[in-house]
Amino acid sequence: MKAAGGIVGVTLIAAAILSAPVRAAAFDRDASQIVVVKHEWHPDEVWEKIGKTKFIWQATVRNDSDLRKRVYVYYDLLDGNGVPVARNVTNEYIDPHQTVDVKANSYILSEDLPKVRSSRVTVKVGL
Repeated sequence: MKAAGGIVGVTLIAAAILSAPVRAAAFDRDASQIVVVKHEWHPDEVWEKIGKTKFIWQATVRNDSDLRKRVYVYYDLLDGNGVPVARNVTNEYIDPHQTVDVKANSYILSEDLPKVRSSRVTVKVGL
């Protein structure tokens, strides 16, 4: 009987812990110490049936802080007026004082590809 009571007691304690309100841990969302070292993109495959072109992009990003951070890297292909004609985002954990190459791909309407004049990278820090 004692063993069964022990299991019930552990179960009740576990249930109490799981139902306790979750407190958010202190987290540094400051992106000022995240540096974009360089970035580039290039068109890849043309998907004629759907009228889109795959593009591959890469950004070299450095975390100059003393904390590990989850960095969201936003990549925009811009027209001559600085307006995005294609966008993509990915995220990666970057350790303190580490530099990483973040690579991803996305698609742009093939008819919009000639409008691209430049590209831009924006970084944000998330949870």
